[in-house]
Amino acid sequence: MIPGFDRAVLGMTVGEEKTVTIPTGEAYGSRIDNLVLAVPREEMPEGLNPTVGQQLQMAQDDGSAAVVTVTEVSETMVTLDANHPLAGKDLVFEITLVVIQ
Repeated sequence: MIPGFDRAVLGMTVGEEKTVTIPTGEAYGSRIDNLVLAVPREEMPEGLNPTVGQQLQMAQDDGSAAVVTVTEVSETMVTLDANHPLAGKDLVFEITLVVIQ
């Protein structure tokens, strides 16, 4: 859970409701321009027909996988964004505390 959400529920009682705005820095952070990259289409897996909004997994140098979102497609290039979809956004939650365990 994002830190801002954890702090928002502290001190709430069962049945309590509130609306909370969590700033970018306490949510998914700022967008990082270096996490957006343009890849030549010929480097994409064979048979893949990327579409804007599609999420793909991309292998990293350390062997782990990163989820990327296709943000632009042209005849020669595919632009991939590894930022979290909510990065750079303030978030608004309507919270109702149902139970404490």
